[in-house]
Amino acid sequence: SSVTGVQTCALPISREAITGVVKLAPPLARQVGAGDVLFVFARPADGSRMPVAILRAKGEAFPFRFTLDDSSAMSPAARLSAQGKVIIEARLSKSGDATPKKGDLRGASGAVAPGTTGVEILVDSVVE
Repeated sequence: SSVTGVQTCALPISREAITGVVKLAPPLARQVGAGDVLFVFARPADGSRMPVAILRAKGEAFPFRFTLDDSSAMSPAARLSAQGKVIIEARLSKSGDATPKKGDLRGASGAVAPGTTGVEILVDSVVE
């Protein structure tokens, strides 16, 4: 027997997607400004600094739920699904620029594989 009349609103998440939530450490909450931009990105765990996937959101959106997958790739040649392990980093940019600057707030995950769900990132440090 089949189920009929079931409707879903969510888009399917690819099995290579990484999902999770970015939280802000309470002591840093007062440092968040209205114009701040939140970047959530994945970079190879092997040390390459070039992100393979990136999202941009308003900086005051905490907790922020994210999904990174091949649709958020920086380049078709470097896809998230092709990586072994990645580090997910969240950075709250004061300038709105993706390049880290002194005073930005940041947090990062440990190494995770594409397909990992429930990653939690705590933004708990200041870029020096």
